[in-house]
Amino acid sequence: MIITINSIGVWGSGLNGWDATQAILRGEQPRVDDTRKLPPPSLLPPNERRRASQVIRLALLCAQEACQNGPYEASELPALFASSNGDGFIINRILDALASPMGAVSPSMFHNSVHNAPAGYWMIAHHCQQPAVSLGFHNETVAAALLKAATEASSEETPLLFCAYDAPIPGSLGTVRRTDQPFGCAFVLTPGAHAGPQLSLSLHNEVTETDPAIQLPVTLQDMARYNPAGRLLPLLHALAHHENHTLHLPYGQHTLTVELTHA
Repeated sequence: MIITINSIGVWGSGLNGWDATQAILRGEQPRVDDTRKLPPPSLLPPNERRRASQVIRLALLCAQEACQNGPYEASELPALFASSNGDGFIINRILDALASPMGAVSPSMFHNSVHNAPAGYWMIAHHCQQPAVSLGFHNETVAAALLKAATEASSEETPLLFCAYDAPIPGSLGTVRRTDQPFGCAFVLTPGAHAGPQLSLSLHNEVTETDPAIQLPVTLQDMARYNPAGRLLPLLHALAHHENHTLHLPYGQHTLTVELTHA
Protein backbone atom coordinates (compact mmCIF):
# COMPACT_ATOMS: atom_id res chain seq x y z
CA MET A 1 0.00 0.00 0.00
CA ILE A 2 1.12 3.52 -0.77
CA ILE A 3 -0.06 6.64 1.04
CA THR A 4 1.07 10.25 0.78
CA ILE A 5 1.82 12.60 3.66
CA ASN A 6 0.08 15.91 3.04
CA SER A 7 0.96 17.71 6.26
CA ILE A 8 2.63 17.15 9.63
CA GLY A 9 2.14 18.18 13.24
CA VAL A 10 4.68 17.57 16.04
CA TRP A 11 4.65 18.45 19.73
CA GLY A 12 6.56 17.22 22.73
CA SER A 13 9.08 18.22 25.35
CA GLY A 14 11.22 20.84 23.61
CA LEU A 15 9.43 20.23 20.29
CA ASN A 16 6.96 23.03 19.70
CA GLY A 17 5.58 22.43 16.24
CA TRP A 18 6.92 20.93 13.02
CA ASP A 19 8.95 23.97 11.92
CA ALA A 20 10.89 24.09 15.19
CA THR A 21 11.27 20.30 15.20
CA GLN A 22 12.74 20.29 11.70
CA ALA A 23 15.43 22.75 12.78
CA ILE A 24 16.33 20.50 15.73
CA LEU A 25 16.38 17.36 13.59
CA ARG A 26 18.68 19.09 11.08
CA GLY A 27 21.02 20.23 13.84
CA GLU A 28 20.30 23.90 13.17
CA GLN A 29 19.27 24.57 16.77
CA PRO A 30 19.49 22.62 20.03
CA ARG A 31 16.57 20.94 21.72
CA VAL A 32 15.88 22.27 25.20
CA ASP A 33 13.65 20.28 27.57
CA ASP A 34 10.44 22.16 28.22
CA THR A 35 8.59 21.25 31.40
CA ARG A 36 5.88 23.88 30.99
CA LYS A 37 2.29 22.70 30.72
CA LEU A 38 0.85 22.49 27.23
CA PRO A 39 -1.77 25.13 26.42
CA PRO A 40 -5.41 23.99 26.20
CA PRO A 41 -6.73 23.82 22.62
CA SER A 42 -8.43 27.13 21.90
CA LEU A 43 -11.14 25.50 19.77
CA LEU A 44 -12.58 23.55 22.71
CA PRO A 45 -15.62 24.94 24.54
CA PRO A 46 -14.72 26.39 27.98
CA ASN A 47 -15.83 23.34 30.02
CA GLU A 48 -13.91 20.86 27.87
CA ARG A 49 -10.91 23.18 27.68
CA ARG A 50 -10.71 23.27 31.46
CA ARG A 51 -11.02 19.48 31.79
CA ALA A 52 -8.55 18.52 29.05
CA SER A 53 -5.53 16.72 30.53
CA GLN A 54 -1.96 17.18 29.34
CA VAL A 55 -2.12 14.00 27.26
CA ILE A 56 -5.33 15.17 25.57
CA ARG A 57 -3.71 18.53 24.90
CA LEU A 58 -0.65 16.81 23.42
CA ALA A 59 -2.76 14.78 20.97
CA LEU A 60 -4.94 17.72 19.96
CA LEU A 61 -2.02 20.10 19.42
CA CYS A 62 -0.39 17.60 17.03
CA ALA A 63 -3.64 16.94 15.16
CA GLN A 64 -4.48 20.63 14.96
CA GLU A 65 -1.12 21.58 13.45
CA ALA A 66 -1.35 18.81 10.85
CA CYS A 67 -4.82 19.99 9.81
CA GLN A 68 -3.85 23.66 9.76
CA ASN A 69 -0.93 22.89 7.44
CA GLY A 70 -2.98 20.72 5.08
CA PRO A 71 -5.62 21.29 2.40
CA TYR A 72 -8.51 19.58 4.22
CA GLU A 73 -10.99 20.78 6.82
CA ALA A 74 -10.55 18.99 10.14
CA SER A 75 -14.30 18.40 10.38
CA GLU A 76 -14.22 16.42 7.11
CA LEU A 77 -11.47 13.96 8.07
CA PRO A 78 -11.95 10.52 9.60
CA ALA A 79 -9.36 10.14 12.34
CA LEU A 80 -7.12 7.56 13.96
CA PHE A 81 -5.70 8.36 17.41
CA ALA A 82 -3.08 5.91 18.68
CA SER A 83 -1.38 5.68 22.07
CA SER A 84 0.48 2.88 23.81
CA ASN A 85 0.18 4.30 27.33
CA GLY A 86 -3.09 6.16 27.16
CA ASP A 87 -3.43 8.81 29.87
CA GLY A 88 -1.09 7.40 32.49
CA PHE A 89 -1.23 10.55 34.59
CA ILE A 90 -5.00 10.26 34.99
CA ILE A 91 -4.84 6.50 35.61
CA ASN A 92 -2.25 7.05 38.34
CA ARG A 93 -4.47 9.66 40.01
CA ILE A 94 -7.42 7.27 39.90
CA LEU A 95 -5.36 4.49 41.48
CA ASP A 96 -4.21 6.87 44.23
CA ALA A 97 -7.81 7.92 44.83
CA LEU A 98 -8.98 4.30 45.03
CA ALA A 99 -6.23 3.56 47.56
CA SER A 100 -7.23 6.50 49.76
CA PRO A 101 -9.53 6.09 52.78
CA MET A 102 -12.48 7.66 50.92
CA GLY A 103 -11.85 5.81 47.67
CA ALA A 104 -13.70 8.51 45.71
CA VAL A 105 -12.86 9.08 42.02
CA SER A 106 -13.57 12.41 40.36
CA PRO A 107 -16.04 12.06 37.46
CA SER A 108 -13.77 14.27 35.34
CA MET A 109 -10.82 11.96 35.96
CA PHE A 110 -12.86 8.90 35.05
CA HIS A 111 -14.14 10.69 31.94
CA ASN A 112 -10.56 11.39 30.78
CA SER A 113 -9.22 7.94 31.64
CA VAL A 114 -10.82 6.14 28.70
CA HIS A 115 -8.59 5.49 25.70
CA ASN A 116 -10.79 7.40 23.25
CA ALA A 117 -10.93 10.64 25.30
CA PRO A 118 -8.58 12.58 22.93
CA ALA A 119 -10.64 11.53 19.90
CA GLY A 120 -13.81 12.61 21.69
CA TYR A 121 -12.37 16.03 22.53
CA TRP A 122 -11.19 16.38 18.93
CA MET A 123 -14.69 15.66 17.58
CA ILE A 124 -16.22 18.16 20.02
CA ALA A 125 -13.69 20.85 19.07
CA HIS A 126 -14.38 20.52 15.34
CA HIS A 127 -18.04 19.46 15.38
CA CYS A 128 -16.81 16.47 13.44
CA GLN A 129 -19.17 13.59 12.67
CA GLN A 130 -16.65 11.48 10.77
CA PRO A 131 -15.63 8.07 12.17
CA ALA A 132 -12.73 7.98 14.61
CA VAL A 133 -10.68 5.02 15.87
CA SER A 134 -8.69 4.98 19.12
CA LEU A 135 -6.02 2.30 19.07
CA GLY A 136 -3.58 0.88 21.60
CA PHE A 137 -1.22 -2.04 20.92
CA HIS A 138 1.51 -1.71 23.57
CA ASN A 139 4.97 -1.33 21.97
CA GLU A 140 3.57 -2.15 18.53
CA THR A 141 1.03 0.69 18.55
CA VAL A 142 2.79 2.74 15.86
CA ALA A 143 3.02 -0.25 13.51
CA ALA A 144 -0.62 -1.21 14.05
CA ALA A 145 -1.78 2.39 13.67
CA LEU A 146 0.14 3.03 10.44
CA LEU A 147 -1.17 -0.21 8.96
CA LYS A 148 -4.74 0.62 10.00
CA ALA A 149 -4.48 4.18 8.67
CA ALA A 150 -3.07 3.07 5.31
CA THR A 151 -5.67 0.31 4.97
CA GLU A 152 -8.58 2.62 5.79
CA ALA A 153 -7.40 5.46 3.55
CA SER A 154 -6.83 3.04 0.66
CA SER A 155 -10.03 1.02 1.02
CA GLU A 156 -12.26 4.04 1.62
CA GLU A 157 -10.35 6.19 -0.90
CA THR A 158 -10.39 9.14 1.45
CA PRO A 159 -7.89 11.35 3.29
CA LEU A 160 -7.41 10.54 6.96
CA LEU A 161 -5.94 12.15 10.07
CA PHE A 162 -3.34 9.98 11.85
CA CYS A 163 -2.15 10.95 15.33
CA ALA A 164 0.21 8.97 17.61
CA TYR A 165 1.17 10.25 21.05
CA ASP A 166 2.56 9.06 24.40
CA ALA A 167 3.62 10.63 27.67
CA PRO A 168 5.39 9.42 30.83
CA ILE A 169 3.40 7.55 33.47
CA PRO A 170 3.98 8.74 37.05
CA GLY A 171 3.82 6.61 40.19
CA SER A 172 4.35 2.88 40.47
CA LEU A 173 3.12 2.18 36.94
CA GLY A 174 5.87 4.38 35.58
CA THR A 175 8.54 2.27 37.27
CA VAL A 176 7.63 -0.72 35.09
CA ARG A 177 6.73 1.26 31.96
CA ARG A 178 9.57 3.63 31.15
CA THR A 179 8.52 6.47 28.88
CA ASP A 180 10.91 9.36 28.32
CA GLN A 181 9.22 12.74 27.89
CA PRO A 182 5.98 13.55 26.08
CA PHE A 183 5.95 13.22 22.30
CA GLY A 184 3.27 13.21 19.63
CA CYS A 185 3.10 13.30 15.85
CA ALA A 186 0.23 13.69 13.39
CA PHE A 187 -0.07 13.29 9.62
CA VAL A 188 -2.85 14.04 7.19
CA LEU A 189 -2.64 11.07 4.82
CA THR A 190 -4.14 10.52 1.37
CA PRO A 191 -4.34 7.18 -0.46
CA GLY A 192 -2.06 6.48 -3.39
CA ALA A 193 1.04 8.19 -4.74
CA HIS A 194 0.86 11.96 -5.11
CA ALA A 195 3.32 14.82 -5.07
CA GLY A 196 5.13 14.93 -1.73
CA PRO A 197 6.48 12.37 0.74
CA GLN A 198 5.12 8.88 0.08
CA LEU A 199 4.99 5.89 2.42
CA SER A 200 4.96 2.36 1.02
CA LEU A 201 3.86 -0.21 3.61
CA SER A 202 4.47 -3.96 3.43
CA LEU A 203 4.16 -6.78 5.97
CA HIS A 204 6.85 -9.48 6.22
CA ASN A 205 6.87 -12.83 8.02
CA GLU A 206 9.94 -12.23 10.14
CA VAL A 207 10.77 -9.92 13.02
CA THR A 208 13.21 -7.14 12.09
CA GLU A 209 13.94 -4.04 14.11
CA THR A 210 16.57 -1.34 13.88
CA ASP A 211 17.64 1.02 16.66
CA PRO A 212 15.26 4.00 16.28
CA ALA A 213 17.87 6.39 17.67
CA ILE A 214 20.42 5.87 14.88
CA GLN A 215 21.24 9.19 13.15
CA LEU A 216 19.08 11.21 15.54
CA PRO A 217 20.52 14.12 17.55
CA VAL A 218 21.73 12.96 20.96
CA THR A 219 19.02 14.92 22.77
CA LEU A 220 16.29 12.93 20.97
CA GLN A 221 17.72 9.43 21.27
CA ASP A 222 16.08 8.47 24.57
CA MET A 223 12.75 9.80 23.33
CA ALA A 224 13.03 7.57 20.27
CA ARG A 225 13.99 4.51 22.32
CA TYR A 226 11.72 4.95 25.32
CA ASN A 227 8.60 6.72 24.09
CA PRO A 228 6.43 4.32 22.03
CA ALA A 229 5.27 7.10 19.71
CA GLY A 230 8.92 8.18 19.40
CA ARG A 231 9.44 5.31 16.96
CA LEU A 232 8.27 7.83 14.36
CA LEU A 233 11.25 10.13 15.02
CA PRO A 234 13.53 8.44 12.42
CA LEU A 235 10.79 9.02 9.83
CA LEU A 236 10.54 12.67 10.85
CA HIS A 237 14.36 12.96 10.69
CA ALA A 238 14.30 11.75 7.08
CA LEU A 239 11.40 14.09 6.26
CA ALA A 240 13.30 17.05 7.74
CA HIS A 241 16.33 16.20 5.57
CA HIS A 242 14.20 15.38 2.51
CA GLU A 243 15.81 11.93 2.41
CA ASN A 244 14.47 8.49 1.61
CA HIS A 245 14.30 6.12 4.57
CA THR A 246 13.23 2.57 5.46
CA LEU A 247 11.65 1.96 8.85
CA HIS A 248 11.22 -1.56 10.28
CA LEU A 249 8.56 -1.90 12.99
CA PRO A 250 7.91 -5.24 14.77
CA TYR A 251 4.27 -6.27 14.56
CA GLY A 252 3.53 -9.52 16.40
CA GLN A 253 5.47 -12.25 14.62
CA HIS A 254 5.82 -9.98 11.59
CA THR A 255 7.58 -6.77 10.60
CA LEU A 256 5.90 -3.75 9.08
CA THR A 257 8.32 -2.16 6.63
CA VAL A 258 7.65 1.50 5.88
CA GLU A 259 9.58 2.96 2.94
CA LEU A 260 9.67 6.75 2.67
CA THR A 261 10.32 8.28 -0.74
CA HIS A 262 9.95 11.83 -2.03
CA ALA A 263 8.10 12.59 -5.26
